[in-house]
Amino acid sequence: NHSALTFTLSDGKTVITVPANGTVGTATVAAPDNVYVGTNDPVIKSIATVEGADVGKFEQLTLDKTPVSTTVTDEPGTPGNPGGSNEGDLVKVTITADQTSVAENVKPTFTVHINTALAHDLVVTLSNNAQVTIKAGETSAPYTHDAQGDDVYQDAGEISLG
Repeated sequence: NHSALTFTLSDGKTVITVPANGTVGTATVAAPDNVYVGTNDPVIKSIATVEGADVGKFEQLTLDKTPVSTTVTDEPGTPGNPGGSNEGDLVKVTITADQTSVAENVKPTFTVHINTALAHDLVVTLSNNAQVTIKAGETSAPYTHDAQGDDVYQDAGEISLG
């Protein structure tokens, strides 16, 4: 008979408690998730320490510190073929106009958005070939278009970007 035993894993955060007189304990560990195609890093843990009122009462309590690895499989998604029910981790890029109209001597501004922050910079090329960089960890970036200018021969126009 023994009191509850608390095992701490190698990450220093995950704790497994084996109840008094028990032989099994469990813990749930969050698997890494990302928006990139391909494999995720495996979850690798090992037993680091054990604590409990009865730890010193065992004749020989030896911790097996051999790391255990769990493969993390990415959810379904067809690279290069988004849409339908097979989107995987969808990264959606959109653009919004910051004004509905501007005077011809004013530079119109737009904001390019992504639906999730990424671990690296994302360069978005607009339909006019201008490039906007959304920095790592951010979800939007501004874009300023050239002003039409005061041209007596050119009437009001419309800017269409995508």
